[in-house]
Amino acid sequence: MILKNWIYRSFFGLFLLLLVPVIALVIYHIPTKKPIQNPTVEIKQEGSKYILFRHGKPYFIKGVGGHDYMEKISLYGANSIRTWRTDKAEQILNEANKYGLTVTLGLEVGNEWWGENFDYLNFEDVDQKIEELKEIVECYKDHPALLMWNVGNEVHLFGGNQLIVLYTINRIAKMIHEMDPNHPVMTSVPLGPNFNKRGIMRLLCPDLDVLGVNGFSKLHRVHKDTRSIFGWNKPYILTEWAAPGPWEMNSTYWGAPIELSSTLKAQYIDKYWTVLSKDTSLYLGGYGFYWGQKYERTHTFFSLFSKDGYETESVQVLKTKWSGKSIDNWAPKIDSVIIHTVPNQDNQYLLASKKYQTSIYAQDPENDTLTYKWELRHEGKDNFNPGEYNHDLSFLLSNNCTQSISFVSPNQEGGYRLFAYVYDGHAHVATYNIPFYVLIQ
Repeated sequence: MILKNWIYRSFFGLFLLLLVPVIALVIYHIPTKKPIQNPTVEIKQEGSKYILFRHGKPYFIKGVGGHDYMEKISLYGANSIRTWRTDKAEQILNEANKYGLTVTLGLEVGNEWWGENFDYLNFEDVDQKIEELKEIVECYKDHPALLMWNVGNEVHLFGGNQLIVLYTINRIAKMIHEMDPNHPVMTSVPLGPNFNKRGIMRLLCPDLDVLGVNGFSKLHRVHKDTRSIFGWNKPYILTEWAAPGPWEMNSTYWGAPIELSSTLKAQYIDKYWTVLSKDTSLYLGGYGFYWGQKYERTHTFFSLFSKDGYETESVQVLKTKWSGKSIDNWAPKIDSVIIHTVPNQDNQYLLASKKYQTSIYAQDPENDTLTYKWELRHEGKDNFNPGEYNHDLSFLLSNNCTQSISFVSPNQEGGYRLFAYVYDGHAHVATYNIPFYVLIQ
């Protein structure tokens, strides 16, 4: 009997030891938002459906990540943009307001996984960061273009103690609500393998109004995973969505991700829009990625525009979805780019300092006269660090403006990419690239 009581007391003590901190955490995290009369932007639940309201009217987000070409964003039927940080925030907000656009303003916080060496267990640094963010919130909370706040981007993806990171995100969200009760707050997470367990954030981050989701090849899972028994089960926004990213694609034997042609990317955009549109209860809209031109493994992987401002087919697909209008003139379509005499097009090994022939096979829906451009670059160091990628090796090309050209392979061993561009004379471009590896004889 004594042994039995001892076991019982031990289990009861252990239960209290585990339960008390959880209860304390929940009590501490009770949302402190005080409802105000007619907030500028709010999320309301009507039955099983959540709706975003702005100035008292339903507001479905049709947006893009990035702030280039804002006039086109508005002209093509979109209504919002998303930023990742507050660099040039005032300029971006003012220009967005000029074109009738809203802004989800990103508040950049330390991200251990991205190598910023920010330690969330250093509470002094965390407190300092929150004080810095207070000044930003105070500065922009009354701007007419502000839609909502986005606290960090994939901050708790690997690296660091996720519980502490989420705790800090909620501290920031609580601070924002105390200063600005007129705009919702969210954070962005990846649509990864554990997304169907994001319900933990409802406990640890109760001051978040909505969840931002960055989704690419797994977008077909968002509806089911959001509603899983341990899922978020609250409103969400696609803060980044696009065709599959470099980390999701098959790679060559030497580790270079295979990039889809702009033609295939546009097909993904069309398919994903249909998938997302089926969720009419939790989905509040999304931001296509990336409106402009940026490096992420290549300068074409996510870029909806070329560096000289030409539109890819994906821009046109988005335009049809936003506006409901048809396109008069579509971008060219690339079927393939082939380096002749190389048998394996997926893993192409070339000999150093040897001459090769290559061709673009493309077509135009309106039979416009096509022009061509080629580039030869080093393989990027990784998805975010270009390394020698920015060194254009076009001097090795015999001619960079015809449908078929010859080129001399570099004389240094390593990975490279051959880029092909096709233009239709109507400010549209199609893109394709081939990774290859140079061997020294």
